[in-house]
This record gives sequence, structure tokens and C-alpha cells, in this order.
Amino acid sequence: MSLSRNRPRALVLTPRFPYPVVGGDRLRIHEICKSLADEYSLTLLSLCETEEEMNGGLVTDALFDKIECVMLPRYRSYLNVMLSIPTRIPLQIAYYQSSVFAKRARVLAEEHDICVAHLIRAGHYIKEMKHIPTILEMTDAISLNYKRVRSVRSLSLKALIYRYEFDRLHKYETDAISQFSLVNFTSAEDARFLCGNEIPSHVKVTPNGVNTIDLNFVNRVNCKNVGVFIGNMNTVQNMDACIHFIEDIMPNLREDDLAEFRVVGRISDSGRAKLCGYERVTVTGEVPSIPEVVADAKFGICSVRLGAGIQNKVLEYMALGLPVVTSRVGYEGLAAREGSDLLVASEPAEFANMVRRLAEDPLLYEALGRNGRAYVEQNHNWEANLAPFVAGVREVRGTNSEQLNVCSDRLQAS
Repeated sequence: MSLSRNRPRALVLTPRFPYPVVGGDRLRIHEICKSLADEYSLTLLSLCETEEEMNGGLVTDALFDKIECVMLPRYRSYLNVMLSIPTRIPLQIAYYQSSVFAKRARVLAEEHDICVAHLIRAGHYIKEMKHIPTILEMTDAISLNYKRVRSVRSLSLKALIYRYEFDRLHKYETDAISQFSLVNFTSAEDARFLCGNEIPSHVKVTPNGVNTIDLNFVNRVNCKNVGVFIGNMNTVQNMDACIHFIEDIMPNLREDDLAEFRVVGRISDSGRAKLCGYERVTVTGEVPSIPEVVADAKFGICSVRLGAGIQNKVLEYMALGLPVVTSRVGYEGLAAREGSDLLVASEPAEFANMVRRLAEDPLLYEALGRNGRAYVEQNHNWEANLAPFVAGVREVRGTNSEQLNVCSDRLQAS
């Protein structure tokens, strides 16, 4: 489809193909693009790992007027990482480097009015551009996650890489903030981690939303004592959260408190085997319908110790009517009331006590389920939450247009 000449044009850069729209990162950039599509004609330029992505076979809507893909096979990304080790380039940036992508980004930027980069990995390609407004949808401070990984003893390869990577990634992210016209985060904690207490005016915080239509509320008072954990289990933070819950929290719970801990989400064969080796633990893997697989569950568990930004799983639990027990990290970025909308624990023993309270107190249980649903309905509507970001994009585009007109007038006068 050709670009519309009636609307301003926005170039969107993504380090991963944003279809299918599953997972936190893909869902967020898809919703951001939907919010921009009312005003802009959208072009997508994306890195891809598979031929199916390259051929557009995973696209399920007409959100973008034009889509271009650049293949970056995984072996090439691994080579990029190895070559970057002696340099100061963060591995996060090196992994997604492509000279073909960089060239296309420069060419396409000349044809567009604004450029939006999804995550610091794509922001790398446009941070030096000055002729058009550049917007970085940073989402999270990845180095904040790395800092937390450093505090947890683990000998896994990913954990060791994160510890090695923290210093140079933190510096890179901090320096990048000033190089974009507009920067967007999901939570104020992440913004303050990189900006300090005084967050610059060009840095916005727009919390994630949740689809309360597809995630139907269910009154679960009569459900059996099943706790669920939803997430991509191929990430360090989610696997650590589950192992932490199983080894440090579950031993304090009787079967009357928690009969089953159910892990839902994409997982490797080795990860599945590890978790299934524990008693009272079941693993579903990736499922077509989350509401169906958690229909008989009673609690939403968010035992994350690592990570950054808003935990989408907590919003999903609350939308589904699953009373939530979460760690402090899982609570970050939310305005929900502790004790009324959800329960927040700082230590394993406290976490176990809160699960037990929910199992034993039907009045508390029912109130949390009802209040949690009301909270996400009132505070996590995508359109309402993204409105300040869209206004910010409109403002920086207007400012840039005025500056270009001034420069043009000066050149003509000379």
C-alpha cells in the first residue's frame, strides 16, 4: 500500500517483528502504533529472524501502510556480540546491529515526518538524526533489570552476562536520554533510575494498558487453591521468579493453602523439565487462551525479584478477577492500593502468609478480586494512558516544523 499524502508520515523501527501480537513488548508497541494511526500514516521497518516474518505471513491487521523487513539471522547476531566484547558497545546494541537496516532507516527517514524507535536496540539507529523528531519508546530501563540480576546469586550464563553488561549498558542508556526529541517509559521508577529525581520534560511515563474485554472477570471464590504464574519462561526474570516461589515460598504453604502452582507461558524443554521436577507444580507451556487455562485458578502469583517496568501479568491477573500476591518489584509502576486492590510482600515468609490469608479469608478474597478488576478498568485503559504520549509526539513534531521553517526563511533571506 502506498503512503498516504494526506497525513503526516511516521517511520516505526522495531528490533523484532511485532507480529504475532503476544508478549509485553510487542503488545505495547502495537498499541502505541494504533494510537498514532489516527493521525499518521505508518511505515514499519523491522529486523526479522525467520522467512515467515520476512514474508509478512504473521501480520494480522492493516495497521501499517507499508512494511519493510531486513533479515538478521541469529548466527549473525551472535557474531556481532562476540565482536563487540572488546569494545564499549553494549551487547544489547551489538546483537541487533545490521548495516542494511541502518541504511534503510536513513533512506526512509528522509521520506517521513517523525521516526519512532521501539526499545534502545532500535533507538541506536536514529539517535544521531537531527532533521526530524526522533521518539524512543524505551519501555523499561534494561540496566535496572541487570542491576537486580547482579544482586541475586546465580551461575546461569545469562545472569553472568547481565552482570558483565551492566556498567556499559547503564552509561549507554543514560547518555541516550538526551539524544531524542521524546522518550517514553512504562514506569516512573525506570525513568528516575536513568534520569535522577528530576525527570526532564521530554521524558514521558505512560503505563501499560490491559484488554478487559478479552480478559473477562470471573468470580473465583469457589475455585480450588491453584496459584498461577503467567509469563515468558525463557527470560531470566520469570524463571528466577518461579524457582524463588517454589523453593523459598511454597515450603511454607500446605496443600490446603496452595494445592497447585501452575506456570503458563512459553518455555524451553529444559525449563519445563526443571519445573516439573518439583511437587505441586504443573507447566502448561504456551497456550492459545490464557482465560481458559486459568479458569479454575484462585490466585495470581508475581514473585519476580528481577525485571523493570510494569509487570503485565499483574494487570492480567486483576482483569481476570484473580486476587494478586506480588513482590515489591512486581508492584512497581502501579497505583493500586496495597491491601485493598492487591497484596504486596517483601519477604518469602510474608508472601506465604498472604497466600494463606487469601485461602482462609473469603471476604478479603472476594474484595481483592472485585477491587483489582475495578482498578485496571479505571487506570489501565490503553487509549487513555497513551494520550499524553500522543500529545507529546504532536508537540515535538510541531516544534520541529517551526524550527525548519525558521531555517528555511533564513536561507532564503541570505
